[in-house]
Amino acid sequence: MEFSVAKADLLKELTFLNNVVEKKTTIPILSNILLSGEAGSAPAGNVLTLAGTDLDATLKTSCPAAIRHSGTALLPARRLFDIVRNLPDADIHFKSDGSGNMTMTCERSRFRLFSPAPEGYPALPEIPALPLSVSSGILRTMIPRVLFATSQEESRYQLNGVQMVVDGTATDESQAGLLRMVATDGHRLALIERPGCVRLDAGASVEKGKTRISFLIPKKTMAEIVRLAADTTATEIAFGQDDRHVFFQVGGRTFASRLLAGQFPNYEGVMPKSNDKIIVFETDLLVAALKRVGVIADETTHAVKLHATEGRVEITSQSPESGEAVETLSVDYPGPSMTITFNVGYLMDFLAVAHSTQTRFEFKDEITQIQLRPADGDGYDYRYVVMPMRA
Repeated sequence: MEFSVAKADLLKELTFLNNVVEKKTTIPILSNILLSGEAGSAPAGNVLTLAGTDLDATLKTSCPAAIRHSGTALLPARRLFDIVRNLPDADIHFKSDGSGNMTMTCERSRFRLFSPAPEGYPALPEIPALPLSVSSGILRTMIPRVLFATSQEESRYQLNGVQMVVDGTATDESQAGLLRMVATDGHRLALIERPGCVRLDAGASVEKGKTRISFLIPKKTMAEIVRLAADTTATEIAFGQDDRHVFFQVGGRTFASRLLAGQFPNYEGVMPKSNDKIIVFETDLLVAALKRVGVIADETTHAVKLHATEGRVEITSQSPESGEAVETLSVDYPGPSMTITFNVGYLMDFLAVAHSTQTRFEFKDEITQIQLRPADGDGYDYRYVVMPMRA
C-alpha cells in the first residue's frame, strides 16, 4: 500500500478516531486503526478510508489522498496520532514494505511503524439503509441537555445511556415525527423533546403499524455524536438501526454503536403531574447564589436548602468544618412557606446546560420530586426531575 495525504486532513480524522479506539484494551489489535485505499482514477483513487472500533462503537471516515498502490493496513492509533500532530504542515507519504512495516515520510522526518496483518482485525458492522433524519443542530442542542444525567455506575448498565425515542414518523410519511431523549441515574431525570423534527425518507421501509422506535444508546456514543455534529457542514444527520446497533451518518463519517440491552425505567411514571407551586428565578442570579452557598456545603452530601416564603427564597448551606452560608433572592411567590433540600451539584448540572434567562421550579411539597424547566423553551420541551434530600 502506498499513498500521500495532507497532514491537516489526516489529523482531523485521527482526532475523531482516537475518541473511539480504546486506549487500554485487552485485545491488542483494537488499539489500531484500519486504513484502506484503492488506486485508480477519481474519485476512488483520491480517498483514504479509515476505521476504528472498540467492539462497542465503530467510526468509519475518510479524507482526500493520492492512492498510488491499493491496499489495506493497520497502524497504532495513538502513536500515529502523536506523530502526525507533531509533523510540519505538509503532505505525508506512506509506503508499506510488504513485511509488516509502514514507512512515513514528511519533509525531513521519517518514521517506520509496525503494521499488524489486517486479517486479524474484527469485521465492522454492515451499514443498513438509514430511513430517519434530523437536523444536526437539533442533536447538538438535545444531547448535552440529558447526557449529564446518565449514571456513572457501570453496574447499572441500563442507566448508562440515553433512551432516544422517535414517535410518529411511521404513521404518515408526509409528517415529521417527535424526537425525545431521556436519561436518569435513579436520583434525577432529564427529558427533552421536540415535535415534528424527525423525517422518514420517502420510500423507506418501516415495520407496518410501528409508530414508535426506541434506541437505548450508550453515553459514549451520544458524546461522540455531539462532536461529529459540531464538525460537519451537513445540515441533516441520517440514522437507523439493525437488531444490535444504531447507526448515524454525519456527513462523510458513519458512527455505529451497540445498543444497550435491558429495559429502560418507566420514566413517564415518575414525571410530576400535580406540582402546582411555581417559582421563577432569574437564572444568572440563582447560579451565582448557588455557587457561593455551595462553597460551604457539606463535602459528602453537597446539601443546600431552599426556604421559600412570600416574596423571597433563602438559600442556605452549612457544614461542621466550614460554617454556614446564606443567600436571599427576591421572587414572585405568594406562599406557603416551604423548605426543600437539594444536592447543589444536581441543580448546577441542569442550570449549566439549560441556557435560559429564567428557570421555573415546579413543586408540590417538601418531599415529592420537583420539576425544573427553562421559562423560555425555544421550541423544545425540556424538563428536569430531581428528588429532594431528606432534611
